[in-house]
Amino acid sequence: MHASHRLLLNSMPKSGTHLLTQVINLLGYQDFGAHDRLWPRVKDRAGLGTPVVLAHLRVKRNWQRRLVALSGRRRNEQTIPIDVSMPIQVPVKLAQHWLQAIPPGHYLSGHVPWTEATATLLHAAQLKHLMIIRDPRDVLVSFVHFVLRPEHILSKDFRSLSPDQRLILAMEGGRGPHSGYQITGLRQAFASVLAWQREPDVLFLRFESLIGERGDGSSAAQRDAVRAICQHLDLEHNDKLIDHVCLRAFDTDAATFRRGKIGAWQDELTPEQIQLANASFASILQSLA
Repeated sequence: MHASHRLLLNSMPKSGTHLLTQVINLLGYQDFGAHDRLWPRVKDRAGLGTPVVLAHLRVKRNWQRRLVALSGRRRNEQTIPIDVSMPIQVPVKLAQHWLQAIPPGHYLSGHVPWTEATATLLHAAQLKHLMIIRDPRDVLVSFVHFVLRPEHILSKDFRSLSPDQRLILAMEGGRGPHSGYQITGLRQAFASVLAWQREPDVLFLRFESLIGERGDGSSAAQRDAVRAICQHLDLEHNDKLIDHVCLRAFDTDAATFRRGKIGAWQDELTPEQIQLANASFASILQSLA
């Protein structure tokens, strides 16, 4: 097994990003955004260099992006959106620079919506692209729990709302009542990542398949998913390797881990909220069926 490709691990927020990165780590790849040493941690905090994850906070505070915006060149350059819940426009040339910084055998994770320009950029960068998606009702429940944490940028917005209002804001989007931030709803965000299905070189993975028995999934489905990843990455594999990865893929030590189970929405939403979520996500659920 030799990890030689450069990867983008793409996802909806709260859809199994850590699960996918754990599998990719076990297959021999390294996280380009890992900050286990002092200097990378300092650079990340200061917004220097390539963002350690292609998501709102890290991209927003990146000094290269901010300098381009301040100089006014942003108005004259083609841009692509980074992040699906609170997208930030990034000049294509800068995004290209970030992607070129990823060495062979490493991956960068993020929440990157589809656009034609983004697809062209990733294809030109010769990245192997993997996308993990999850039942939108489970994403909804996990997302609301996540943003209610005091350290989250949207915490005060969601804490100021009733439980039903939180769900509606998360699903349909709108302006945060406290921060004033424009929030893209999960329904629209899902559509923006499912659009990657039109690209033949993107491997789509279902959280429900990759999670395995410890997450109330199927061992056979998990093995098939890991095997598909190996094939997508041109990795030699056998039953011993597949067993090794499946045994260790379910990791509860991640800072963002909460339950990691399939169908948690059935226990946490009221019947009325379930009906609301089913209606809002009807087209998404149909496309995932």
